[in-house]
Amino acid sequence: MHVCLRSLLFTACAAIPAAGQAQHPLILQRLTSWNAAAPQPSPATIQEQVMAAALAAQKSSGGCLPTSAVIDSVVPATSVKFVFQGILAGQLKNGWTATVRHPNCDATPVRYTISEDSAGALLTIRTNRGLSLANESLIGDTWPLAAVQAAATVERNGIECAPERATLGVTRVVKEEPGLGADVYGVRYAGSWQEIWPVELCGRTVEVTVRFTADGDGGAYTDLKGTEAKLLPSAS
Repeated sequence: MHVCLRSLLFTACAAIPAAGQAQHPLILQRLTSWNAAAPQPSPATIQEQVMAAALAAQKSSGGCLPTSAVIDSVVPATSVKFVFQGILAGQLKNGWTATVRHPNCDATPVRYTISEDSAGALLTIRTNRGLSLANESLIGDTWPLAAVQAAATVERNGIECAPERATLGVTRVVKEEPGLGADVYGVRYAGSWQEIWPVELCGRTVEVTVRFTADGDGGAYTDLKGTEAKLLPSAS
């Protein structure tokens, strides 16, 4: 699992496929064993965790205040870098990704990452709004590059503003290449896909194109080209 960066065009690298494509049968066996030992929390517990994380995110960034959560899916995130490493270190038992909607706000799917520590306590954070095939660790690795690219795009367009914290808007998947591996415990070991990440800063939105290519080792090569970043028209 690795991240790398090369060139001024922000070509970077920052991902397990179907069982037959897994890195090694022993790893798949270990992942299955970890999941059996630390099963998914109950629906009621997930609901409680998601709502607490949603309210914390709203308090931090503003926007609509969620009053309910409809859980569309919950899948293991055992292969995701921070969960996998946490289990190996004896700090975590397991992790999951929950895809949720908050009907009183809008129909946008929201993803939350839930982790269980060695004492059985749960921690839940909002990963992103919108659709994405990138897991929490991969998003965390790639986000700084997307934010820097968006800032450079704003500057290139002659927009001056005081430094501020960029935020990630509603992500979307725009292309899945043939041969894209299936999600196995939160990670894809094979194939490529492309996403659009809207980065909001300086009162504007820059759409950054991110191409992911699984590296076969739990990570992905992440390609962001500055020439493809698109500054959207001002809303005003």
